[in-house]
Amino acid sequence: MPLRKLPACGFLCVLALASCHRAAPPLPPAHPHYVIGGGWQGGGNWFYPAESFSLRQTGLAILEANQTPHVTADGEVWSANSMTGAHQTLQLPAIVSVRNLANGRTVRIRLNERGPDNAGRILAVTPQVAAVLGIGHDPAPIELTVDEEASRAIAQASPDAPRLDVSAAPRGDVVAQSLDGGIAQTVGEHQTGVVSTPGGLRLSELPVRYTQGYAMPVAYNVTLGDFSGHGAADGVARRCGGDVRRISGNDPGLNWQARLGPYQTIAQADQALAQARSCGIAGARIVVE
Repeated sequence: MPLRKLPACGFLCVLALASCHRAAPPLPPAHPHYVIGGGWQGGGNWFYPAESFSLRQTGLAILEANQTPHVTADGEVWSANSMTGAHQTLQLPAIVSVRNLANGRTVRIRLNERGPDNAGRILAVTPQVAAVLGIGHDPAPIELTVDEEASRAIAQASPDAPRLDVSAAPRGDVVAQSLDGGIAQTVGEHQTGVVSTPGGLRLSELPVRYTQGYAMPVAYNVTLGDFSGHGAADGVARRCGGDVRRISGNDPGLNWQARLGPYQTIAQADQALAQARSCGIAGARIVVE
């Protein structure tokens, strides 16, 4: 049987489909390196990275938006299966612990990317981290704490980082202690898996592991700023319809905080954050307590 000729339009459609399935261009080779970087803009917000080895903050975590393979801000190749995440301002790479306040799970991850660009969210994680922490498509309340020893070890190993004259403490095991007096459990070695090479850093994957603690009730607040004097804090609070509270353990001399809240839902906190922006507070952010 003779073959029938394709109509001209059919032939063109086949060509169009073929062109749609071209292979994606190859990614550049991975080149992990230490980076702080300058201010960057995303979602109408400005973020200013800075080195910190003692940061502890609460806020909301989400899934990373860009889930296609790409080179991260510190030169790694992004993988959905890695225990990594994105932070707006911390040095990269950095090792942090992340606790999901809604279910009590805690993981250790490596920050290797900038983001999220939403000022109301402080952390974005890979699908692997989200699955281990029990984070779905909705934001989750979390506490983030920098692992000082591990993060300093990365800085010390990197030829790109400022030199730090700090003596590292002996490395031991990470021990999870039950809050109700139960038996402590060793969950893994306290290590970063970082090696300095002539071409930069060589980073090994962190284990897919979590420790289970207790869930806790949470409330959301929007901080408007920390101030040295009650009068200055009160002026900002009045302008935005908030209140003032005395705080401790913050930057020296900043003993007063203006804030909005508390709120019971993330939607209410997002509305309050928009309210803070409308009254001129560009640095407002959502915290969890």
